[in-house]
Amino acid sequence: MPLSVKSYTEANMVSHIVKETEYGQSMLVKLNEFRQEALFTDAIICVGQEEFPCHKNVLAVSSPYFQAMFTSDLKESRENRICFNEVSPWTLKLVIDYAYSGKIEITSSNAQEMLAAACLFQYPAIVEACVEFLIQQLHPSNCLGIESFAQLHSCTDLQDKARQYALENFLSLVENDEFLDLPVERLIEYVSNDLIDVRSEEDVFNAVIRWIEFDLEQRELHLCKLLEHVRLTEMNLKVVEHNPLVSASEKCLSLIQEAELLKQSFHEPQAGKRRKSMQDILIRPRPSTVAKEMLVVVGGGGEDSTAVSVERFDPDKKKWSNLEELPEEVTHFSVAVLANCIYVAGGISNNKIIAKVWKFDVVERRWQKVSSMLKPRAKHAAAILKDKMYVLGGVRYEGKMLTVETIECYNPVSNTWSAAGRTMFPRKESCVVPYNETIVEVGGLKGEDAADKVLDSYHIVEDTIRPSGEQFVLPENIQYAKIVVINTVFYIIWEDSNKMIALNAQKRTFKPLPSMKYCRTFSGATVVNGKIYVAGGLVNSKPTNLVECFDPNTEKWTEEQPMMEARAHHGCITLRMC
Repeated sequence: MPLSVKSYTEANMVSHIVKETEYGQSMLVKLNEFRQEALFTDAIICVGQEEFPCHKNVLAVSSPYFQAMFTSDLKESRENRICFNEVSPWTLKLVIDYAYSGKIEITSSNAQEMLAAACLFQYPAIVEACVEFLIQQLHPSNCLGIESFAQLHSCTDLQDKARQYALENFLSLVENDEFLDLPVERLIEYVSNDLIDVRSEEDVFNAVIRWIEFDLEQRELHLCKLLEHVRLTEMNLKVVEHNPLVSASEKCLSLIQEAELLKQSFHEPQAGKRRKSMQDILIRPRPSTVAKEMLVVVGGGGEDSTAVSVERFDPDKKKWSNLEELPEEVTHFSVAVLANCIYVAGGISNNKIIAKVWKFDVVERRWQKVSSMLKPRAKHAAAILKDKMYVLGGVRYEGKMLTVETIECYNPVSNTWSAAGRTMFPRKESCVVPYNETIVEVGGLKGEDAADKVLDSYHIVEDTIRPSGEQFVLPENIQYAKIVVINTVFYIIWEDSNKMIALNAQKRTFKPLPSMKYCRTFSGATVVNGKIYVAGGLVNSKPTNLVECFDPNTEKWTEEQPMMEARAHHGCITLRMC
């Protein structure tokens, strides 16, 4: 029996779908060619004397702004010639090119104008690209201007980022012309902000005075209003009072007197009641002026760094920043913190082992030479005990390389060095840590360049330091060692195998802990806010900027923000600073 037409069709139907993956792009390319040749165009966009023939449907598809313009009852929907005055011809050309291609190049010369145009014509992708670009371009010389620009165009994210950058870099932006051009209302917003990043309240006061003096005739009347937002109780009021601008104003002098009374009230029984009647924000220091623990790395060689660079890490901000460089290039030195100052002793400079010692003053932020060690040494270690610095081990050169047996002691009060004792088994490239009345030494090489598993300890007796006779024996030999102590627990790291153990000095017990992620040698280790940071070193024989952090409470390692420069053989210490 023959098949019906319907059943025959269903049984023998064959289909083939044609789908060109580049069809849409090809259409845009062709439409762009038509635009450039003014074919089938139905609108002319004008800016000044410049004219751009376009297709209304292409603009409407690319932008809600143009769609609304061409579909509303506005005259632009009926006319073919549409004029704009809000943008430049060059910027409008870039916008139209984007509408036909989906591509645009953002540069430092066009980013702000493109952002304004993209906001006007409602191109969110261009807005986002411009915002991201401008965030990357933030600098002390432009952040205030970018913040104002972002506010004008309601770009909240860019405005917030620029404002945060300005707060964090206030000391640098004060030196730029944009700061001097601030209107008084915006200056008040900054000097009144609790999160402004300054080293002391004097920095805020000096910034106010700098702004006033830039246009003294017009701005002097704002001085008292600005001083109301300076934390005067955190300053030396005599210095403020002696400023010529302040001393010439009765209102300003009245503020000084109020601040002086407030300072005195801190020590009175009824101080609490008095404080309640005043703005809390004006009687407490800004967070940035309160010293806190920071990780500092000093020197160390790297492929792209010199042996003089110094940088610090703020754990709260997760941010690295530069400190003043070492006075001269030096390697294989010792580093320690004494009275919250960094001491760099000895090392190798210009291919010579030296005895020089430098001190970094946190308050003055500068390096200065202090008394040299009694004898040159390098590849040694330093530790602080009873407010004095002791240097142990290392090498000296006397016709040949020799290990150093003497222990030297530095007294910061008298700025003098003295011989304090001897080591029975001197080491080079070891690591030391103070604990109670002793200095504990681990790792490095002894004698004929041999590594062992012994922790030596040295005890102070009547201004001399001598071996205590007490030793801890580790589970295995250790050469590339790092050791820190938290409470009564030593944390010992085998750098080259990334192993770590905890040694309880009181219970004399060992506990294996999770390993670091990276095997490394000649890194730096220190304790910041109860956590162990290991920074830099050689990974696969190359200097690295990697930083790992171990939390003894969770017993977990995490990767932290890398250093700005890769380095090894560097100093790594904890410093309290603003």
